[in-house]
Amino acid sequence: MAVALPTRPCPTHAPPQGRERAPAPQRPRRKAPCALALIALIASLGGPHAAAARAPDAPSTGPPASSAQPGAPPDEAAGSPAEGRPVVSPVQRPGERDAPQRACSFTLPVCVHAPADVPGAALLESLAHLEAAMRAYDALGLPRPLPDGARGGSPSYDLYLERGPRRRPTRVGHDLRAVGERFDAASAFALIAAPGRGGCPSASDAAYALGHAVAVRLDAGAEEGALAMAASYLAAIAAPCAAEELAAIDAFQRAPERALTGAALGALDGALLFPWYLDDAYGTGTPAQVAMSLLAIAAQSTPAGAARFRAEPDTFDALRASLRSRGKDLDDLLLEFAIARAFLGSRSDGAHLSDAERFGDFGRVRFEWSLPYATLPRRVAPLRPIEPTGATYLWLDLSAEDASARPDLKAAEITFVADWELPALFRWAIVKVDRRGAEAGRVEVAGIFGSSRAQRTVVGLDGLSGLLLVGVNAGSMIRSRPFDPDDAPFMPHAYTVWLSK
Repeated sequence: MAVALPTRPCPTHAPPQGRERAPAPQRPRRKAPCALALIALIASLGGPHAAAARAPDAPSTGPPASSAQPGAPPDEAAGSPAEGRPVVSPVQRPGERDAPQRACSFTLPVCVHAPADVPGAALLESLAHLEAAMRAYDALGLPRPLPDGARGGSPSYDLYLERGPRRRPTRVGHDLRAVGERFDAASAFALIAAPGRGGCPSASDAAYALGHAVAVRLDAGAEEGALAMAASYLAAIAAPCAAEELAAIDAFQRAPERALTGAALGALDGALLFPWYLDDAYGTGTPAQVAMSLLAIAAQSTPAGAARFRAEPDTFDALRASLRSRGKDLDDLLLEFAIARAFLGSRSDGAHLSDAERFGDFGRVRFEWSLPYATLPRRVAPLRPIEPTGATYLWLDLSAEDASARPDLKAAEITFVADWELPALFRWAIVKVDRRGAEAGRVEVAGIFGSSRAQRTVVGLDGLSGLLLVGVNAGSMIRSRPFDPDDAPFMPHAYTVWLSK
């Protein structure tokens, strides 16, 4: 079925009122990656309804100039685009003298460079890892890294090996924004430790580096957290490595209060669960299509001479617009994902994330509190405040080891009251968990703009092992200031929860 695509491939900010945007200079036309990715996003998000999400008049994240309030801070009163990462990469490409050895593939555009004292076997092993990763990304239908001209001696993607032990994080860099491209795109490179005793970490590093290069071809100005998330997810697909993934997932699940985009570039990060969830919930079966399409849709064109990339719209703006066409908000998605990550690893019930059992106890999310039913009423607070897009978990245990001590829950009810700090907006869900550890139902408590309290009474507790209370910081309750990943470091907010019977 044919789908009408919008004539403008990416949403842009409307010019401030009273000013007209100067006509853009004519440039050679090319295939816009946003338009190509839009087709994939329409397919992965469910057909022509998703096309409405890419309407060219998507709202900007800043308020209109006419809505500025007297005395408002400059960043709230103006609708100027936010600034993103530096255009000049902090990681510099090594010169030929530093890495005189070079090995290139006969069939794929990838090369490996190394100092003179690195064994030739290490170059060939890294080259094999790069080739395997590129074949995997080709199979997924992803674009190859942008050719870098004569840098590194050829237009191929360049991976530089370093002497010494493996350092974390891996250093990934990008070249200056490509000239002649309509949207921000850049070639990339990386510096990783030379393979030592074999094993999968080196393959994971190479796949991560190549995944980063694919991402910056789609949107060189994407926020660092989004690039780290995409590269981690691609590496987990192309070069699965249990040692790397278990450590990353464990760290991510131990700190659920952290923002999803809080990762630094260079190391496999557990935030890969988020694009994984997007594929599971909204994809059509091909991994990475949703996440990479969002990157392409959010691509912008940074003015020449700018020190930083133009960062609006970002990937979360693209996600917001896509969800709106399905009648959902980003808040709904964040809460659904927070619930799904609670059923990971040894807590998996097989109904939330595919193949989630393989992480075992490393996948168990940290609960702030585990409260026995007999101790109610209780008022509790988290160990650490919650960053925007971060989550928090509490467990109310309705079981008892001694059968005679188990409460009679047939007519029981639980009253839940949550209070939190302004100006955050929290969303809550009370998930009923049966005695097999599976979700038996849920009660969602919607956040109300302008209010810092949520309250709900839950009944139907018979046959349950407990109630899982899930909260997520959905960002600011100021509608004109939605969550922006470029606002890091993020301001966390705390809460209290009151439970009574």
